[in-house]
Amino acid sequence: MGRIRVTTVALVLVLAGCGSSAPQPEFQQAASPQAVPSAEAAPSASPSASPSAKPKPTKNAPVLERGEGTFRTAAGGTPIVGSAGSLRRYQVQVEKGITAFDTDEFAAKVDEILSDDRSWIASKKWRLQRVGPGESANVSIKLATPDTVDRLCGQVGLITNGIFSCRAGSNVVINLRRWTNGADGFTDMDVYRNMVINHEFGHFLGHGHVNCPGRGKPAPVMQQQTKSLQGCKANPYPYPDGVHYVG
Repeated sequence: MGRIRVTTVALVLVLAGCGSSAPQPEFQQAASPQAVPSAEAAPSASPSASPSAKPKPTKNAPVLERGEGTFRTAAGGTPIVGSAGSLRRYQVQVEKGITAFDTDEFAAKVDEILSDDRSWIASKKWRLQRVGPGESANVSIKLATPDTVDRLCGQVGLITNGIFSCRAGSNVVINLRRWTNGADGFTDMDVYRNMVINHEFGHFLGHGHVNCPGRGKPAPVMQQQTKSLQGCKANPYPYPDGVHYVG
């Protein structure tokens, strides 16, 4: 499959709904996803792989630029997390060819982030559950090489420039380059990884971009934090105290 390029600013504006001609990185939303029927009963839970030791940020570590363009889906699933709200089921996938992170490892990290009491389940609007291959899911969270991210995000008019991540329809597409190296303004890889998953998943849940509410305050997770903190402090959670939404 060839690399898809967006050739006109007009196309980006129409498809991405953005308000400027600048590329819209990392934090972008596309057409609203179509929900699939949710099963209330959890499948037999398979424990996720234990998250690896706390990673340290790197700068420009080399990554695989182009994978096979197809994905492996993490096996098993998780119990439902969250005490109230609509159930959304997700799958976790890693592009074939990526060896730095295996599917179970990436799934374990995504599960950890989305089940955190400070993540989207704190709203009481959503319950979440990971499901395995062949099961109905509302969204797929993919770890992909820069080339594949550009292609998938480009299909909905988003420019990722081999660097950024995006949400495109029912896919949350995480760029291997950023997952490996982090981003400027983030000195802790866990903070960055929590932020990018929560941000892109927030787009899937219907949230748009917001700005810093005031100097020195925690940045809303839906702020484009890797573009500019705007005087706010880096923050990876929509509900940093587990109760109050920062937006």
